[in-house]
Order: sequence, then structure tokens, then C-alpha cells
Amino acid sequence: MRFAEEILLLLLKEDTGYVAPVAEWRMSCALAGSVLMDLAMENRIDSDLDTLTVIDATPTGDNLLDPTLAEIAAADEVHAPQFWVERIAQRAEAISESALEGLVEMGILDFDSGGFWSVSAKVARSGRYPTVDGRAGEEIKGRIMRTLLDDEIPDPREVAIVGLVNSCGGFQALMEPDEFELAKERIELFSGMDLIGRAIAAAVRSSYRPPESLRSIRRRQLPVVGLSDMLFSRTFRSGNLPEFMAEQSKLHGPVFELRAPGRKLVVLAGASTNRWVGRKGRHFLRTRDYLEEFQAQWGTARSIASMDGAEHFRMRKAVRAGNARAVVEDRLAEVFALGRRSFREWGIGKTVPDGGEMTCQRLIGEQIARLSASIDPSAVLDDLLVYEYRALLVHVFGILPKFTLRTPKMKRALGGILDLYAQIHASHTPAQRAGKRRDLVDDLMELHQADPQYLPETDLGFAFIAPLIAGHYLGSAMAFAIYEMLANPHLKDAIAAEADALFGNGDPVAADLHHAAIDVTHRFAMETLRLHPVIPMQMRTAMNAFEIDGMEIPAGSTVTIAFPAPHFMEKHFKEPRKFDVERFAPPRNEHRQQGAYAPFGMGTHICGGSRWTELQMVANLLLITRHLELEMVPANYKLKLNPLPKISLSKRFGFRVTGYRHPIDP
Repeated sequence: MRFAEEILLLLLKEDTGYVAPVAEWRMSCALAGSVLMDLAMENRIDSDLDTLTVIDATPTGDNLLDPTLAEIAAADEVHAPQFWVERIAQRAEAISESALEGLVEMGILDFDSGGFWSVSAKVARSGRYPTVDGRAGEEIKGRIMRTLLDDEIPDPREVAIVGLVNSCGGFQALMEPDEFELAKERIELFSGMDLIGRAIAAAVRSSYRPPESLRSIRRRQLPVVGLSDMLFSRTFRSGNLPEFMAEQSKLHGPVFELRAPGRKLVVLAGASTNRWVGRKGRHFLRTRDYLEEFQAQWGTARSIASMDGAEHFRMRKAVRAGNARAVVEDRLAEVFALGRRSFREWGIGKTVPDGGEMTCQRLIGEQIARLSASIDPSAVLDDLLVYEYRALLVHVFGILPKFTLRTPKMKRALGGILDLYAQIHASHTPAQRAGKRRDLVDDLMELHQADPQYLPETDLGFAFIAPLIAGHYLGSAMAFAIYEMLANPHLKDAIAAEADALFGNGDPVAADLHHAAIDVTHRFAMETLRLHPVIPMQMRTAMNAFEIDGMEIPAGSTVTIAFPAPHFMEKHFKEPRKFDVERFAPPRNEHRQQGAYAPFGMGTHICGGSRWTELQMVANLLLITRHLELEMVPANYKLKLNPLPKISLSKRFGFRVTGYRHPIDP
């Protein structure tokens, strides 16, 4: 294991899913020093207090070390270790990412899509790493703490690690104050034993903030996009907010201010800002503010959507299994059965009721309710949808007055939702759940019983139905998918061919849905999510001031992350307004550009059920094309968008079943 990997493991806090909070420049210096220490261990460099020289320029084959080795070997003159510490620190982010990815590959860490890491269950149980033999394989925290607090004699590697962590102030962040006082003398003793460690400490002392090359030379004023820019934009008037944000990003850069009557928003709209949100957003952006009143309307004070920091990470871990792709895989037969039940209700020759989007939301909502809460929600699904939309327009977007949530219709809808809370709760007793596949509600009930203060009854009901609310968004995406299938018959035929191969000998099981078997269908789903992102942006509050793209954003600013804006940028996606599934295949692979493809959001609040969503969407596309012949209603329908409270097809869009390709009933 490399020093950078051990440092990150030592500083990882299991309650937050991230490294202990230390000053960014100090941490950068420590990671730079870790690379130099490994190169010294590999006999590639040698150093004293004044010089650092290459003694063997042969690459090690390790991408953590070789870029630094090549840079030192290419230098025209010899420099002191401190020079190289400061120079390499500029690549600290890449070093950190490479080290964390390596730890995941080794099975030492688990990674959550929100940017959280945690020690794998196997390591947590055994206290040992799976790839290292002997004492060195012992879990790093126990090893180092015993060395510092129990007067064990350290080996040279442990001495080096102590020096590196001390140089960035890591022990103060990691240990309780009384622990640190007990260990302080030994920490200082060990920190003076290693030459490179002393060079790192010198770099930190002489550079209490990053050198000028790491900071913006001057801060720029935020470009302003005003009301007139919005009104004169055909894209804005069409309702395609992500494309409008992409246009403004092209004109002004990825950071600008959007001013509308009574509102002032800082907009982040670009692949670079998406990457920044993913890496650093947790330190500067808070979620809860814009959701507080919305959640209160449902009788809850907190939800996973409004939590931040350690409590959010804890909740993500608690619901990870219940939101996993494995749930859909294990209950694929139910997905197919529920889909066919919906098809029977659609009938033949009749336009689906309430428009194509509402029909798709019922289709998806019933499946999600069964898989996540093991209930049939059909009696209240429409009420849930209507109430959610109204609450969003009132409390998140501020478009409608509050009294519109107190109409008789809304009161009846809320009453049905409260009854649904009780129904879900009552159906999840140990006796009723015995012998059944565990679902998300089971996980939530267990968390509530284990820690009723963290997840009280007042927050439990909304947590039960949150997946159903998310299902409304997936239902909208399915409506876009059906529209695109009808608009692109050759792609519908390609999906149908995959469906026929899979269903030819009966319903497929999860193992049958491998990459090659669903290639076109999966890429079709991905392109639908790219071209038609249902959620156009995420709102945040700047809890700490930050600098981005050379501009300072004050604390308290309202920040809008237009994460799907890069979907409409030519530099990332060729002909971005064209529906083209080939962009996700080699050699193009346009979605692999970092920060460019973000249909599920960015940062710590990225959708935890993204892989569930993709598989459920694929399964339904396959089922539809296997059984149904569809036609657009009206036949001459032209795509038109409704932008709020999410992006959706206009209510004029519909479809009808004209016949069955293969019988629905056995």
C-alpha cells in the first residue's frame, strides 16, 4: 500500500464518509510528501536537507508515483525537497482521487456515488486489509494509535506516516483533545525523524496559504443574466431550462448570476463546475434551506433530501440496500407482472387516460411502491402526485400562494397520504414481514427502532413515500422515452429485437439482462435521460464563502447547480439536440467526459438509486416493445415542454395501443 493510501485511510472519518477536515494546502503538501516518500522507498530518488535528486528514472508502473518521477527527472536543475513538495501539491487532487480509487479496487473501501467512502464490511470486521501480509496488514488507525498512546516502538514506515499526518494537522482533527495532548510529545518526536517529513513541515510553515499559482490572481465580477435575456431567449421560452443555462454558460462562462424580479441566483453551469460540486461542494453548499417549508407541509422536519454532512451520510448508508439495483433484479418478475397489469388497463384502441405522462407515472409508481414499500398505492397515487406538485409550486418555486394548499381537494389528498403512512407502517410488523424479501421500509423501521431520536416517527412517514415521489420523476422520463421511441421507429425496432431475444423462452431473469443483451435499450435510456433531464437544477445555500472560476461567492448566496447544462454543449456532445444513442458507444463514449453527463445530479446528493432507475427503465422499455404496438396521439404531436415544477411533456402528448405484438396473458 502506498503512503497516500494509508494517510487517507488514517484520516477517513466513518461518521462523515470523508477525510477529517484539515486545511486544504496542508493536506496537499502531505499528499505530495507521501509520493516523494514512496519514490524514496522505491530507490528512485535521494534527498538531503538541500537537494532532491533522481537516482533511477525507470517508471514504477504506478500512476500515483510516475507523473512525479517524470517531472523531477525532466527538471533542468536540482531543487530542495521543499520546492518539490510545493510543486507536487498542485496535483494533490489527482493524487487523492487515484489513491481512493485504488483502495476501492483493493476491496478496502466502499464508494458511494455521492462522493462518500467507508471501510468495507470485511475490513471493519477483521481489522485487517485483504492485500497485505503480516503486521503491515493491520488496519492503520489501530496501528498508529497504539504506537502513539501505548508507547509501542514504531517501524520506519509508521514514523513516516506520523510525520506526514502531523504536517497537515491531521491528528488534531482526528483525535479527541485529551488524546492529542497525551500523544503530542511522541507525535513531535517521530515527526522530526524523517527528512522528507521535515521538508513538508517546512513547506507548510513557509506557505500558510497556497502559492500564487494555486490562487486566482484577481477576482472577477459575476456576469449578470437578466430578465430581458430570459424573455428574448427562444430556448428559455420553450421551457428547456438546461439548454438555456448552457447557452448562457457559452456566453458568460460556467459561473454567472441570474437576476429575476425578487430573486438573485448564482448559477453553476458547466462540466468544470459539476466536477467542483462533486469534489468540494460538501464544504460550501447546504441543502436544507429550500426544502424546509416543503417538508413541513408533509409533517416532517428532515429527510434524506435535506440532510447534509454526517447525518446525510448515515441515512444514505441506511437506505443503500433498499435503493440498490439488486432490489429490481431480485423482483424482476413483479416488475413484469405489474407492467402487464397496466397494459391491460390501457386496452386497445383507446388513448391512455390523463395524458402520456400521468399514465407513465402510474406505471412506474405502482412498481416502486411494491418494491420499496411492499404495498399497492393505486388508491392514493394520483393524490400523491397532485399534492407534491402543488407543494413544490408553493414552497420551493414560490409561484402559487400558500392558501392553494388548503383547498378541499388538497386537504383530501393530504388525508389520503396520511392514511398511506399508517398503512405502510402497519404492514411492516415482524410477523407480517417474516419470510419476505427485505424492502426499504424494513430498513427505515430498523433505523427508527435503533435510534428514534435520529429518525423519529414525525420523519418516518415522509421517508416511506419519498421513493414514490421520486417515481414521479422516473415516470416523466418514461414518457419522454415513449415519445422518442415513437419519433424514432428504427430505435423502437432495435429495442424490440432485444426484447424478443430475451423474452423468447419466457420472462428473463436478472442474469439474462447483461450488457450485450440490453445494449441498445440501455443506450436509449441513457440518451433519454441526457436529452430530457426531468430535474433541471438543484438549489443550495452557500454556507461558507468560496471562490470558483476566479469569482468569490459570498456566504448566504442562493446557488443553483444546473448540472444537466453540459448535456447541451457541443464541446461535450456532438449535435446535442439530436437524439443519438451512438454517442454512448465506442469510440465516441461522450458520457465519459468527467462532469459532462450528469442525469442524476452532482455532489453528495446525487441520486442514490441511479442504478435501480436505469434498470427499471430498461425493463419497462423491453416489456413495452415486446408486447405493444403504439402510436402517438395526436399523430402530429410536436415536442413541447412544461418547465415547472419539473421538466415534463405537455399534457397534450398521449399514445394509444393499436395492437399486441405478443400476447400479454400466458
